[in-house]
Amino acid sequence: HAHRRLSSSALELLLEVMASFATAVAAPQLVRARIHREVLPLPRSLPLQSGTVRRAWGVDGGIRGSCRLGVSANGVGASTASLGAAKSDVMTAITGTESGLNCSASRRASIEACITALEALSPTQQPASSHLVDGNWRVVYSTAPAPSNGSLGPFKGTAFQDINLADHSYANVLAVPPNAWLGARLVAGWEALIDEDGRTGRLWVVDFKSVTVRIFGVDLFTKTFADTTRVWDTTFVDSDTRVVRAARTMAGLRTQGARGRKAQAGVEDDCVFVMVRA
Repeated sequence: HAHRRLSSSALELLLEVMASFATAVAAPQLVRARIHREVLPLPRSLPLQSGTVRRAWGVDGGIRGSCRLGVSANGVGASTASLGAAKSDVMTAITGTESGLNCSASRRASIEACITALEALSPTQQPASSHLVDGNWRVVYSTAPAPSNGSLGPFKGTAFQDINLADHSYANVLAVPPNAWLGARLVAGWEALIDEDGRTGRLWVVDFKSVTVRIFGVDLFTKTFADTTRVWDTTFVDSDTRVVRAARTMAGLRTQGARGRKAQAGVEDDCVFVMVRA
């Protein structure tokens, strides 16, 4: 078996991966009861379904200097043309960034402006309970720390989110090429938060269950979690594109500490994920 013939240098790399992964997933706990008692000023959230992880596809194009601004709040009345143009602006802006892994601070700020313009045009009401979020999504851009940003130690891969709306579960999957020889799978559950009007809105509380690192198809180790949660805010979703803001705490989501910047594990909140159908 190939995994039994790893050289000492490869083992050192694996140790680096494990150390990086352990640091990234170590996080402060979030008390769910406190979240439910808060008044939620935000309007929305989202669900998905399970599917098969497919090969990643690339995005072609150059960099534009500006993004179109949405006219209507929350996408109500947004035209198909303006929505398509806003999505195109985001995809063009992130081209060549390796899903955010290779991105300068100034370019990250420009991308954030394009994402914000797209969020203003979201056509979906009540995204936390919408069937549109159900399924398999590929992360094409993120400001999150490893491994959620598609990296694992010194290795770069492709990150997916596979969400099952029916049983309130999802998996974050990281596959490192070629042939997904190295990967990680984070399993979690979620529940939608109820807003002031009794609607599910757009917020989820995500509860991490376990994470497993695999090499050459063999489980290397599994870490389980106890009361480790995050808050997800789905700010845009339609049939092929999805944007999620994620934070360790509700306060972090509201203060928008890392918007337009690269978040640091255990330090800053409010990461953004831009995803497309896989």
